[in-house]
Amino acid sequence: MIDKRYQMTKDSLKVWIMPTQVGSRTGKLFSRAVASFRKSHPAVSLELRVLPWSNAWAELMRAFKRGDPPDVVQVGSSWMGTLAHLGHLSQVPDGMETRQVVAPWIDECVTLGNRRLGIPWVVECSGLIARADILDGQVGESDIDQWDGFLGFCRKLGENANKQEIDPRRPLPLGITCRPEPVTLHNLAPWLMTGGWNLGALLASNSSRLLSHPSSRPGLECLGELLRVNRTDEDSGAIQPYRLSMDFYQEGRFAFLIGNPWMIVRNLVDPTASVESRWPVTFLPIPAGPAGPATRGGGSVLAVPTRSKKPELAWKLVRHMCSTSFMDIWCQNSGDLPAHVAGFWNRHGDNPELARMRKALEAATNYPAHPMWTTIERVLASGLSDILWSLLAGESLDDHGMALAATVDEEIQSILRIGWDRPT
Repeated sequence: MIDKRYQMTKDSLKVWIMPTQVGSRTGKLFSRAVASFRKSHPAVSLELRVLPWSNAWAELMRAFKRGDPPDVVQVGSSWMGTLAHLGHLSQVPDGMETRQVVAPWIDECVTLGNRRLGIPWVVECSGLIARADILDGQVGESDIDQWDGFLGFCRKLGENANKQEIDPRRPLPLGITCRPEPVTLHNLAPWLMTGGWNLGALLASNSSRLLSHPSSRPGLECLGELLRVNRTDEDSGAIQPYRLSMDFYQEGRFAFLIGNPWMIVRNLVDPTASVESRWPVTFLPIPAGPAGPATRGGGSVLAVPTRSKKPELAWKLVRHMCSTSFMDIWCQNSGDLPAHVAGFWNRHGDNPELARMRKALEAATNYPAHPMWTTIERVLASGLSDILWSLLAGESLDDHGMALAATVDEEIQSILRIGWDRPT
């Protein structure tokens, strides 16, 4: 007689995640964070796949087309509208994960058509990371919290900077990239927003002018001036975002960096982190323009695809990955900010840096939950990059930049016409 113990086969869950910073240590970190889940579910095998954000969407679409998606997947918050429209995401079971989130817009990302299709996991907002040693004694935070003051300080830094070689004592003003990637749009959209650009309202009104709308002009002019005073050229404008971060944190090449303050979070939670800034850094909101302060909020959601073969078990893993025990380990190494008000925020929320980040998160605006958003985002990112490169080449916004913006709008309108079956 065959022992029944040897007839048992393990349940297997496929898990796909796209961590921003943990790199080669991701597998070990994930194993540590799910140790208690494995202990309580010894018959479950977890198959982890780590994807770079740059090709995660394409890989996910291929998996859906094959009918073999992961059981648990990390989803960019701006992807939710498209995946919901395509019917790829299963509804969250009733009563699961009801903890408060750090800002209301985070729950809005996962609720589409009155159906909750994911659990908020980590959040971010675009801001300025500044070298505190450069600010100290030269300028106060209130002196650079508006465009005019910030541009004036950047001009001063640019005039004194050593462009030919890295000199941490005389850094260039701003680490900025013009690459045609979504991260460029994520980082620079706040400058358009604080100039008065409201993409969500323009899409909702069925406006034919989006990037070429007059409200985008102040932000584009401001970005053009930043490129000029920064003495950005073809080489520096094409720097890959991670390399740009290391030039800021490790080499001291810039006084400011636009982006996600993961390094600050990580060093606050774990001062012994192996990758750290060589200079003291601080988080600041994007300087306010004529429309007042504004920033973009985003992050990641954990979801279970409708084609998962083990949805009940998958949701149990999602619950664990949102738990305090998992996030305490994960955030210490990744620098991610948890979406839920729980252990992390209770322990560290009084820290001045994290308090500023939370205030920025609460005031942030997420991208519109549009079913065609992933395609619109790609076109906007490429178009914004083209405009920035034209400004770098010395072409005027009037003669060339706004014409490029109009071309972007024509492409987006053709995309919207193709999506004729989307709900209005």
